[in-house]
Amino acid sequence: MTEAFSTDQAKAVAIGAIIVVVVIGALLSFVVTKITGRLIVAAVVVGLGIFVWTQRADIEDAAKQCDTPTFFGIHLTPSKAVTEHCQQIR
Repeated sequence: MTEAFSTDQAKAVAIGAIIVVVVIGALLSFVVTKITGRLIVAAVVVGLGIFVWTQRADIEDAAKQCDTPTFFGIHLTPSKAVTEHCQQIR
């Protein structure tokens, strides 16, 4: 049996993904010399960062409401802290 992706793991991956996107964007801005290319790279980096951050926020909101959270469409297993919280409020 495979273990499911937990909410804590998904939040950590989201933060890591934001860092990776920013680093790749910074590296690409050094390679791309024209201002138009740099602006496009910056827009893509900001857009991806916002998208990943909203996914992370959705995980937290769903966990607080004791719903099954998803991360880019993958259903997550609530972490131990979330499970305990939901048992206390039910």
